[in-house]
Amino acid sequence: MKIFKPYFLIIFLSIFPIVPIFLTTLLPHTHDGLVHLARIAAYFKALSDGQIPVRWAGDLNYGYGMPLFNFMYQLPYLISSFFVFLGFGLAVSFKITLALSFILAGIFMLGFSKAFFGDYKRAFAVTIFYQYMPFRLIEVLIRGSFGEVYTYVFLPLILWGLTLIFKKISYKYIVVTSLATALLVISHNAISLVFFGICTAFIIFFGKNIRNYAAGTTSLSLGLLLSSFYWVPALLERKYTYGDLFMKNVYLSHFPPIQNFFIPNLFNNIGFQTGGISVQFGLFHTIVFVVSLFALFSFKKIEPKLKKLLIFSLLIFAISLFMMQPISSPIWANVALLRQFQFPWRFLSVSGFALSLLSVFIFRYKFFLKNSVYVSLLSLVIFSTIYYWKPQLGLDKINENYYWNFPLNTTYFGETDVIWSKGPAENYPKQRVELIGGDGEIFNFKKKSNLQTLSVNAKTKIQLVDHTQYFPGWRVYVDGIPASIEFQDQNWRGQITFVVPKGQHMIKAVFGESRVRLIADILSVLSLTSLVLFGFLRKVTKII
Repeated sequence: MKIFKPYFLIIFLSIFPIVPIFLTTLLPHTHDGLVHLARIAAYFKALSDGQIPVRWAGDLNYGYGMPLFNFMYQLPYLISSFFVFLGFGLAVSFKITLALSFILAGIFMLGFSKAFFGDYKRAFAVTIFYQYMPFRLIEVLIRGSFGEVYTYVFLPLILWGLTLIFKKISYKYIVVTSLATALLVISHNAISLVFFGICTAFIIFFGKNIRNYAAGTTSLSLGLLLSSFYWVPALLERKYTYGDLFMKNVYLSHFPPIQNFFIPNLFNNIGFQTGGISVQFGLFHTIVFVVSLFALFSFKKIEPKLKKLLIFSLLIFAISLFMMQPISSPIWANVALLRQFQFPWRFLSVSGFALSLLSVFIFRYKFFLKNSVYVSLLSLVIFSTIYYWKPQLGLDKINENYYWNFPLNTTYFGETDVIWSKGPAENYPKQRVELIGGDGEIFNFKKKSNLQTLSVNAKTKIQLVDHTQYFPGWRVYVDGIPASIEFQDQNWRGQITFVVPKGQHMIKAVFGESRVRLIADILSVLSLTSLVLFGFLRKVTKII
């Protein structure tokens, strides 16, 4: 039980900031929280309709539907759907999912730090600095950033796995690292990309030999393959959306003044905010930065592993600081993928991680290793953020019925608005399927998120419009035979139109996988199968 005490303690200390959200039946208002309720409902409905993987939100956009989850990270909605399945409401499921991310991040950061540093004292301090950087609490309690909070969970888990691999190459460590990488990728589009870069740099800095490099790279690559069902379509099919057009200049107004990073904003003063976000590193994290600069002057006296850590951490800190300043504008302007970040201050996630690792250099001064000083320091780190623990933006009384039947599209910058449509729908159609040519009758219409069925009695050849937004993967069958569909009719822009011959017919409109998505799914299945088969083979060959 002694080995678990630090973990129990970090769980206990991680609960402090998230207790207030459970002291009320209301939902603390956050920047994105209300949008996430609608997405949770849409994701749960899609899962219930048998969508695996989930891609299409059939009831959003006034029932015209949208390929929301083809582009939007999936993991937090999958987790919250589990709590909805258990009987919790949308708001409570949202709260639990947020809280769980914060606790898991602390557990995995402690595990990684212990494996890397070799002792719990330094590992525990690094974890407290990781959990209690103000921006971490802003992500959870002010932004309600459902996806980003889970990237903080899987970054340290990947690094924990890599650290163990560097000590002893083992199948179980490769599996954990690969799965953690896959979960990181499906946690958030933008942050997972930069955190994956950190993991790659970690292999370069801390791998000890070719075998370490090979095993580490293999683990990350397997994770990419496992998650290819998500990121491959998200990259290759985004050309069918307005996302790049509407997001291309968002970054311009979100470069924070550099001094605001270093000025402690203990009370969330609006003068030190950018886009409603306090961009401070935090009082004690700023001290850590100064201490780490002093460490450079005594570089020769630092043990080799910590030298690498100092360079590694300062390097990623410097890159993140550079990317949050206007001087980096040419990079933002010319790299379309980078603009998926939307807000340069999102690189605070990288800065926070780097500063957390650099906190270990405080303990080169033996004074801080005294128990009383050590406890006092970490207590100050924790309680210096107490202002952020309470709901800063007030509370919302939720009508969950509304979010179960949310009419809007839940996006801000056209990320999933399909290019063939004229934009987001503005109202519900009078009928889901409408006769627009010929003489006939429609009856027995039934709708799921990814399937619509109906019967027609066509007295002549007829033309129908299905008031569903077209996206690759939608197919129409008349009596089980594929029908030709049109989605660029100027009278019904982006909607599915098709012709039905005279007579009585059964019609089915089905959303399935496009060729790109099917290939991506196969890659994920094959990589998972390979991992499992290798697990069986290793028992016979005893390779690793």
